[in-house]
Amino acid sequence: MKTYQVITPASTYPVSLTEAKSHLKIDTSADDTYITSIIKAATQLSEEYTNRFFIATLIKQTCSDFAELETLFKSPLNLAFSTPVVQYYDSDNNFQTLSTNDYIVINQYEPSQIQLVDGKSFPTITKRNDAVIARYTVGYGTASDVPEIIKQAILLTIGNFYQNRNSVVIGRIATELPMNVKWLLDTYKVQIVGWQ
Repeated sequence: MKTYQVITPASTYPVSLTEAKSHLKIDTSADDTYITSIIKAATQLSEEYTNRFFIATLIKQTCSDFAELETLFKSPLNLAFSTPVVQYYDSDNNFQTLSTNDYIVINQYEPSQIQLVDGKSFPTITKRNDAVIARYTVGYGTASDVPEIIKQAILLTIGNFYQNRNSVVIGRIATELPMNVKWLLDTYKVQIVGWQ
């Protein structure tokens, strides 16, 4: 079974309060708290839809075997921050760290992959759900590194949420992304097949 957990979340969002207020044509601070909350919600929905984190985020992926580690969660893998650290419980149930000389990271694909170096093999591990653990940073980096299409999609979602504050909007699902936002985000959506 493959799962992931956020260890260090992003400390900022791709769209600032100033950018959101400019998009909404608001020049007072009366709604700043509300706008900040919808920036967060719009970002989270967009990240979930695209299977990505936008700002640098440290995650821990837990797997029951090395085969599940070959595909990493949440693109893009950001090697500028760190090389993934792979650890495992060996056949004697001792916690070990896999040498970075034993594997390479393939970042040209999305999602990124970890593969063995030629001539290497994965060690024998204990049978347990958390037998293999990888820690790595995903995301584009800072807000200025996030593609403008993604920022625009977040701004459109913020505008939609701001204009439709009621919990029920006739003919709409309140937590669904607007279709024009989906069209923008589809260019960055990572299609995932076979995740459990």
